Amino acid sequence: MLHFNEIGQSRTRKEVLSYLSLMEASASHPLADAIVKGAKNEGATIHKHLKVKNHTLLPGEGVTGTIDGKKVYVGNKRLFDRLGLYQELPTEEAIKTNTWAASGGTIGFISIEGEGIVGAYCVADKIRKETKAVISELKKKGISTKMLTGDLKQAALGVAKEIGLDEDNVQSECLPEDKLVAIQELVDEYKQQKTCCRAHKVMMVGDGVNDAPALALADISIAMGDGSALALDTSDITLMGSDLNKLLYIINMGPNVSKRIIENVVFSLLVKVIVVAFTFSGQLHLWAAIVSDIGAMLVVTFNGLRLLPSKQKQLKETKTECIDV
Repeated sequence: MLHFNEIGQSRTRKEVLSYLSLMEASASHPLADAIVKGAKNEGATIHKHLKVKNHTLLPGEGVTGTIDGKKVYVGNKRLFDRLGLYQELPTEEAIKTNTWAASGGTIGFISIEGEGIVGAYCVADKIRKETKAVISELKKKGISTKMLTGDLKQAALGVAKEIGLDEDNVQSECLPEDKLVAIQELVDEYKQQKTCCRAHKVMMVGDGVNDAPALALADISIAMGDGSALALDTSDITLMGSDLNKLLYIINMGPNVSKRIIENVVFSLLVKVIVVAFTFSGQLHLWAAIVSDIGAMLVVTFNGLRLLPSKQKQLKETKTECIDV
């Protein structure tokens, strides 16, 4: 959901939305699609003569480019603080954006060279209904969860409250390097706690360009299927879709995979030892050795296939996804 408010009298609402849509159409973060769709729903169209030149990502801040010979910036409060433009925002507009932030939305602004900030927007990223249950289940498993977000503190705390996450586990207004430092600290902390019997691992789940450095550093990195291409390339695992129940599924599958590997290795070695023993004793012919080898291979394969979900479970998941859509 997109909330938008034009600022100043230099341009109409649809003009500003057209510029915003044009800038975000080339962006790679997940909220860009929501902005483009929201602008389109308001009837904003991108004129054919308008093109973005020198479109550049500003990590942790937003994007910039040149449209119709003028420099355009789109991004968060941090970006416009740095540019010295946020201070010029009218008081009533600042109050309105703070209200949006308190509701849990992601706040952004757009400026055009020579005109200052010409628009403010709020993208309310809908919290998936399974999120709270997934966080609760992770807690039951003894897995501590921390939120690292570039959103303002008010918005981050609003989301954390809805999903059942403690304020102490929320780190807001993060730049990519802030997320990187946070993951590094966790990795170093758990390395010190490592024992001969147990090693703690740091798992990072992300979907944006700003998450990529932290994903690369984490012991285990997981990207959401609807995320940016860079996050998908950097991660160890990619979830096909944004259903967080799949995160629980792979966490639960982990111990089962290890168990199946051990079972298959032990079984294969046991079969080999028995075959070699009978062969050297002269009680086993070549055809019997081949049959035993093929048989062991089939047993190992079918044992591995037991990890796949049943048809009944797949059907249930398909129905759930249809309901979500």
